[in-house]
Amino acid sequence: MTKKRLAYLHELEEAFVKLYQHGRYAEAVNKARHSLSIAAREVPPGHPYLKVLQNNLQCALRKYRETTWRPPDASELTGRTGARVKQTHGWFAVLCLLLAVLLSGFTALNYGLNKTSPPYPQATRHVENGNYAAAGGSYFHHSYRLKEKAILEVPVISQNPELPRGCEVTSLAMLLHYAGIMVDKMTLAEEIEKEPAFYRDNDGQIYHGNPYYGFVGSMYNLGEPGYGAYHEPVRELMEKYLPGKTIDLTGCDFQDILLFISEGVPVWVVANALFKELEDADFQIWHTKQGPVKITYREHAVLLTGYDEESVYFNDPLDSQKNKKAARSSFQAAWEQMGAQGVTYLPY
Repeated sequence: MTKKRLAYLHELEEAFVKLYQHGRYAEAVNKARHSLSIAAREVPPGHPYLKVLQNNLQCALRKYRETTWRPPDASELTGRTGARVKQTHGWFAVLCLLLAVLLSGFTALNYGLNKTSPPYPQATRHVENGNYAAAGGSYFHHSYRLKEKAILEVPVISQNPELPRGCEVTSLAMLLHYAGIMVDKMTLAEEIEKEPAFYRDNDGQIYHGNPYYGFVGSMYNLGEPGYGAYHEPVRELMEKYLPGKTIDLTGCDFQDILLFISEGVPVWVVANALFKELEDADFQIWHTKQGPVKITYREHAVLLTGYDEESVYFNDPLDSQKNKKAARSSFQAAWEQMGAQGVTYLPY
């Protein structure tokens, strides 16, 4: 999305907030629909922008229905004021027609979004979970404007000595703690989906487990075969603790990752232990039951907690360093090289 479009979307969002807070829900519905139509043209289906805007529209519609419709009073039910009954029913019919038009337009837009083929399907796989507005949720004010600097205070947790290969679940534990879910890293280590490390080398072709489907091998003992896990099993485990709120950002732009941090939400990411782009020699191809997978034994998961113009900051479970600093361009290159993987939650 261009900076000009982002700025315009930000203006629409600010206008929506003011209308919503002042109880002008019909106008807020129009603003939310306009914002959603713009975002739908600029970003692929399943993008976090769309989920936020869809939630805002549903909340505004719910408030509009609550404040506009009223049941007939007792005199109207008994027919003591027949003229008033006719007038009320006439107004109610008009209101129903108006709501039907609004909802049909929203349904048509959602249908159009679902029919569009996303350029990166990983980022669209799990965004439909939950209906926050229907459950009584409130709108989320997402600024779409990246702050110049943001550094979050997230308590650091060490993966060692219990989990020498447990960077993924330990970084997830930090993210869940920040969200108020005090689950232990060892519990997460037990609960994450597992893939067997069935190592076999046939004429130079390596056969192994698939980190996209579960943790490969041993997390507890470096003397046994093992590797790690990628975004999908981590998101599935996170969904157990934050049902309907998790979002897989894999495939999104790095700017989108930073936008969540700008809004106060850290992001679980996969990079490498050097936090810079690796040489081709550092990678190998594993043949799994689901097909070939490119891996590196330098793979490392951390919790991204901040950024400024030149740097990013993260909690590193390997050395227990809080808000560890790395060059922003180098870290982004490492992150993209590992498939641009990211998982977080929606804070509403």
